[in-house]
Amino acid sequence: MLGRSRRAMERLRMEPQAQRSTARRKRQRGTPPNVVGKGPLLAAPGLALGVVVMIRDEAPYLEEWLAYHHALGVEHFFIYDNGSTDALHEVIERWVNHGLVTLLHWPLPGGQIDAYSHALRFYGAAADWLAFFDVDEFVVPLVDDDIPTLLARWPDAADVRIPRVDFGFSGQHTPPETLTIEAYTEVADVFGRDPSKPPRVKTIVQPRGISAVGIHTATVADAPISVDGRPVPTGTVGKPVHELAQLNHYYTRSFEEFEAKRFRGSGTGRIARPAIPFDLPALRTDRSALRFAGRTRAMIERMRSLAASPYRYGSELSLSQFPRFNDLGLFAEYAVANTVAEEPELRREPRQRLENRYGGIGFVGEIGEMDHAPTRGELSESMHLGPLLERARGRIEVSWAGDLEAVGSTVLSGQVSAIDAGWSLAADQGPTEVVFALQPDGDRRCYALGFVLHASGPMRLQLRLEREAGGDTVPVEVNLDAAGTYAGVVEFEESPDLASAAIVGVTCEHEVLVHDLFVMSYG
Repeated sequence: MLGRSRRAMERLRMEPQAQRSTARRKRQRGTPPNVVGKGPLLAAPGLALGVVVMIRDEAPYLEEWLAYHHALGVEHFFIYDNGSTDALHEVIERWVNHGLVTLLHWPLPGGQIDAYSHALRFYGAAADWLAFFDVDEFVVPLVDDDIPTLLARWPDAADVRIPRVDFGFSGQHTPPETLTIEAYTEVADVFGRDPSKPPRVKTIVQPRGISAVGIHTATVADAPISVDGRPVPTGTVGKPVHELAQLNHYYTRSFEEFEAKRFRGSGTGRIARPAIPFDLPALRTDRSALRFAGRTRAMIERMRSLAASPYRYGSELSLSQFPRFNDLGLFAEYAVANTVAEEPELRREPRQRLENRYGGIGFVGEIGEMDHAPTRGELSESMHLGPLLERARGRIEVSWAGDLEAVGSTVLSGQVSAIDAGWSLAADQGPTEVVFALQPDGDRRCYALGFVLHASGPMRLQLRLEREAGGDTVPVEVNLDAAGTYAGVVEFEESPDLASAAIVGVTCEHEVLVHDLFVMSYG
């Protein structure tokens, strides 16, 4: 025995320390997925289309410009601030905090080409496509419904050049109250260019095929990079784009705005803006962007609904491998496990470990094999939910533990009947939607759904919020792929400002017994 112990000690002495510690270390519950070895976030895949822009004192124009392009498929905006003195930071605070915008301080005079080079090198590896244009320029697909569909026509192109169309004052002497794309429809020769020359262009590139980006065009790399077996981007697409897209350049906007713009200087530091007569004749009328006006307004409303300070950073962030701690799931597991174990005292650790069957933020456990019969209000009325509410600075907004009408809920479809242990949903007659009325509260930063239910077969929960001003949030789905008794708490909205209702859709071909169903919010 002594000899075996010595040999074991000798093996431990010879084994590398890092290997021993790794072998012994157990993964902590609630920690984010292991992303070691997957490269830095700046090189993480998943950003399909981003836009790089330099601005100076253009805060009033950002909302429409961002909303328009976000609605047409741009996932992220890299904004280089070239010394703005207006209310830029107040205007974009919520968009930065939700991960839609990255703001960089770039104060040196000129510097636009340097900013483009910085973006290409720092962020290029994270994006399939990067566009480089200004806040007065709007990409308008003429055939396709969005920009990614347009770009998909040239999967192996490194540099797609969008022809620019210049718009004049269009009769607007003062700033109009309507959208830019609606107010300016008259194309004009604002630069006095030779009409026989081809139009100016701006570029959208596949960064792995580009070595440099200028104000209007890009330089294709000598040795482009192949990623994940995709075609190597080479070459430039120019003339074939002209029938499919254009870049609406609202260079002047109204006469008053242009006069103010003339004295701000340019992003390159080289271009002086000459005066343009207000009665400059129009070459033609172009309303090609108007078909996106409704989509732009809807996106403006959605962006305004985002809380200035979200529950966690980056609800709109498109980069993959962004680690998120699942504290909600960790403490929800404690609450479920100790409730089901009928633990008589408050515990901050689970009496029994349960497998998390939900891949998002939250926890869903199968509790059917535990010796416990769920009751009405099983989780929402349990003292073991307290640590989760305390941890998240949360509160229960509404619960199905009691009478349906008393909690202001409505069943839009299907049939619900009361049973001693909760509620029976006749889900085999079609999807059932339960609507919980909420009181709009700007202090609430996140909503989650708690539930305990028994499904006689596979089922799906679809969760979404209805805004007070109209429109629903993007739904979150919880798929339970087998019959069983499930309990959990699942986050389904990170920006609940002015939410008027939480809607829970239940889809199942069999009966569903609901023991508990409640909505909680975080402060």
